[in-house]
Amino acid sequence: MKNGAQLLVECLQKENVKYIFGIPGAKVDAVFDALVDSGPELILCRHEQNASFMAACVGRLTGSPGVVLVTSGPGVSNLTTGLATATTEGDPVVALGGAVSRSMQLKQTHQSMNNVRVMQPVCKSSVEIVMPESIPEVVSNAFRLACEPRSGATFISLPQDILSDTVNCEAMPRVQAPRLGAAPDSLYYY
Repeated sequence: MKNGAQLLVECLQKENVKYIFGIPGAKVDAVFDALVDSGPELILCRHEQNASFMAACVGRLTGSPGVVLVTSGPGVSNLTTGLATATTEGDPVVALGGAVSRSMQLKQTHQSMNNVRVMQPVCKSSVEIVMPESIPEVVSNAFRLACEPRSGATFISLPQDILSDTVNCEAMPRVQAPRLGAAPDSLYYY
């Protein structure tokens, strides 16, 4: 059996993520633990804003989303400038932000805020994982949306309990972008 954080790292591997830029914190410790065991190389940063700019640079240079991982509260809100810049400049980024456990979300707890609402104005997509079994689909969608024209930032909020819950599903294979254009002539009946 694996936990949600391990499944998340497997999903990032399926998306061919090479580097993750971020700063550890209690709400995302499970992801950092999973990254130590396997997965993309972690680049520790000194500030979340810098981490988001570094992820955007990867997106701009490679055309594949750069990834940033931060903890809850100010960890997430410090991403806004970098993610707004990525979205307005067309750089694909997938941002992962910790959140308090679902049972604590409506309480006035330390570093509790509505991550999704904070990120909606600066990202193409801002969602929260509400069930550990939905991790593969949410991650796949975030990578797909980050690259769809016009490229930009997407955000996934990760409640702490989702990351520690056990899960019995697998990472999805990477979804290829659809080929756009006219239908092939072989489809026409003359």
